[in-house]
Amino acid sequence: MKKHKLEKLEAIRGFSALYVVLFHMLPQKIMVLGINIGILFRFGSEAVIMFFILSGFVIKYTWEKNPNKTFKTYFLKRFARIYIPLLFIFLMAYLLKCYSEGGFADPEITTLLGNLFMLQDVISLKPNVISPTYLGNGVLWSLSYEWWFYMLFFLLSDRIKSSKLNVWVNVITITAAISYLFYPFILNRIVMYFAIWWIGVRFAETYLKEETYTLASIKNYAFILLFILAILGLNLYINFEYTKVYDYPLVAFPFIELRHFTFAFIAMFAGIIWNKLNWFGFDQLFGVFKYLAPFSYAIYISHHYLVIEATYLNFLNNKIVEYTMYIVLMFVFSYLVEVVMYPKIKKQIMSFYAIKF
Repeated sequence: MKKHKLEKLEAIRGFSALYVVLFHMLPQKIMVLGINIGILFRFGSEAVIMFFILSGFVIKYTWEKNPNKTFKTYFLKRFARIYIPLLFIFLMAYLLKCYSEGGFADPEITTLLGNLFMLQDVISLKPNVISPTYLGNGVLWSLSYEWWFYMLFFLLSDRIKSSKLNVWVNVITITAAISYLFYPFILNRIVMYFAIWWIGVRFAETYLKEETYTLASIKNYAFILLFILAILGLNLYINFEYTKVYDYPLVAFPFIELRHFTFAFIAMFAGIIWNKLNWFGFDQLFGVFKYLAPFSYAIYISHHYLVIEATYLNFLNNKIVEYTMYIVLMFVFSYLVEVVMYPKIKKQIMSFYAIKF
C-alpha cells in the first residue's frame, strides 16, 4: 500500500519532466476547433515548483529511513545524484556545440565553473545573478536551488532539535523574503524558496507518522506561505517597473516569485483535497508517467540540447519526423545516463568511500 502511494510521486515526477519538455517545444498557439489548447502547456515554471515539493518529500523520507546521518554519507549521495548525470549533459552539450560550429568551440569555462559550484540562475530574467546557466540551458537554474536546499536541510536537521525545525524554517524563510524587498540576490532567493521545498518535508512528516492529511494539519504552515505571498505582492508593487524591463515579464522578476509561491500554495491544498478523495482519477490521468520517473532528471536537464535547440537532424527536411526523432533520442540518451550509467558510477563512488547505499 505504501509503495502504491509513493508511486504517485513517481508518476508526478515523470509527468512534470515531460511537461517541461512540451512547454519548451510547443508553440504558444495551437488552435483546435477555434480553441487555443496551447495555453495548457504554458505552465513550465509550475512544473519546476512541483519538482521542488517532491524533492522535499523524498529527501525527508530518505533521511528518516537512513540510520547513517553523517555529512559525508549525505553529501556524497546528494553529490552523486545531482552531478553524475549533470556532467554527462555538460559533455554532451559541449560536443553538440563543437559539431554545430564545425570544430573546437569555446567551452565557456567561467560559466561552467559557476554551474559546477551551483551559482547559476537565469540572468535574463532575474536581478543580481552571479552566473548564467551553462550554454543557455535555462532549466539549470533549478539545480542551484536544489543543491543548496540539500545543504540547508542537512544543516538544520543536524543542528536543530526536530521539535523546533519548523519554527526555524519559518523564521529564516520569512526573513529571507523580507530582505528580498531590499536586495534580491541568490542567497535570500534560495532561502526564501526553501519554504516551497519544505512543503514536501511537511507532507513527508505526516506520511512517516502514518497520520491523516487534513487541511487543519497544514493550516499553520499555510499562514507562513500566505505571509510570504503578501511580501512578494508588495515586492511586485515596489518593483513593478521591472515588468517593462524584461522581455517575458510573466516569468521574470518580480512577478515570477509571486507566481511560484501562489502555485505552491495551491498545490499544497490540492494534494490534501485529492488525497481525501482517494486520488480519484489520478491513475487514469498520470499513472503511465511513472515509467518516465527513473530517468526524468536526465530528461529535464538534457532536453534543451537534444530537442529544443537541436539542429543535428535538420537534414531530414521533415519537422514532424525530425522532432519525433529528437524526442526518441532524448529518451534513449536519458535512460542510458540515469538508469544504466549513473547507478554504476554511483556504486563505484560509494564503494570507494565504503558507504552503503
